[in-house]
Amino acid sequence: MMDEANAFRLDPDAVAHSIVKLPSLPVIVLDLLHSIEDENASAEMLSAKVASDPALVARLLRVANSSFYGLQRKVSSVSDAIFVLGLGSVRNMALSATLYESMNSQIDPACFNFKKHWRHSMATALCAEALAVKMKCARDSAFAAGLLHDIGQLILPICFPKHQEAVLKYCVQFDCSAYVAERALLDTDHAAIGRVLTEKWNFPPTLSEAVGWHHEPENAAGAAPLAGVLHLADCIVHGLDLVDNPSEQVPRINANCWNQANLSWADSQALFSKVESGLEALCRELAI
Repeated sequence: MMDEANAFRLDPDAVAHSIVKLPSLPVIVLDLLHSIEDENASAEMLSAKVASDPALVARLLRVANSSFYGLQRKVSSVSDAIFVLGLGSVRNMALSATLYESMNSQIDPACFNFKKHWRHSMATALCAEALAVKMKCARDSAFAAGLLHDIGQLILPICFPKHQEAVLKYCVQFDCSAYVAERALLDTDHAAIGRVLTEKWNFPPTLSEAVGWHHEPENAAGAAPLAGVLHLADCIVHGLDLVDNPSEQVPRINANCWNQANLSWADSQALFSKVESGLEALCRELAI
C-alpha cells in the first residue's frame, strides 16, 4: 500500500501550479464574495453588478417569483428583489447561480458527477445558514462557505484525473469516504486543496481558512466559528444523503461543534426539513 500511496502523492507545489492554469472565476463571483465582508457594500452596488448579466437577472427573478418565497406581489427587477427579499438572499442566489454555471462548464461528466456535488454544496449552504445564528456566525458568510466547502474536490478530476480514479477505487476497496482515501493516497485532501485554490483566487481569508479546515474545525484558529458551522452542516447533510449516494459516508461530528449548536430534537427535525425542502425548491428554480 505504501508504494501506491507514494505513486499518487500530490506535492503542494504541483497542486498550486495546476491551480494557476485553471480558468479564472467570473469577476462578479469575487465581487459578491468580498461584498459579504464589506461594511460599505450597498444594495445599489450589488444591483448594478448583477444587472450587468441578463441571464443571471432572469434566473434571479424566476426564483424570487417562485413558490419558494411565496411573495404577494410580482418582483420585476433586481433592486426590487433586494428590497423584498433582502441583500443577503439575493447575493446568495446570484452566487449560487454564477458559481454553478462557471464550474459546471469545466467538469467532464464522465469522471465526476458535478450535479451531485453541487446539490450537496447547496444543501450544506442552506444548513450552514440555518445553523449560523445558533453558533454566533454571520449567515451570509456561512451560506457562501457552504457553497464552496468542497471546491477542492473539483481539482482532482480537472487537473489530476488518474489521482481521482485512484481515490474512487480506494473508497470502494476500503469502504471509506473520499476524505480518508485522499489522505491515504495523496498525502493531502480536498479541504487543503480548496484552501490553496481559494487563496489563489483571492477569496476572503476567513472563508479560505474555513474551507481548508472544515473537516478539522479545531485547527481553524481565526476562522473557528465559521469552520465549526461549516463542519457541522457538512456532517448533517451527509447524514441526510440528499444526493442519493448508496455509498454515502457520514463524517464524525466534532463534539464541540455539536455542543455549541445546542440543537434540541425539535430543532434538529425542523432543520432537516428546512434543508430538504429548501434544496429541492432552489435547485428546481435555478434549474440545477
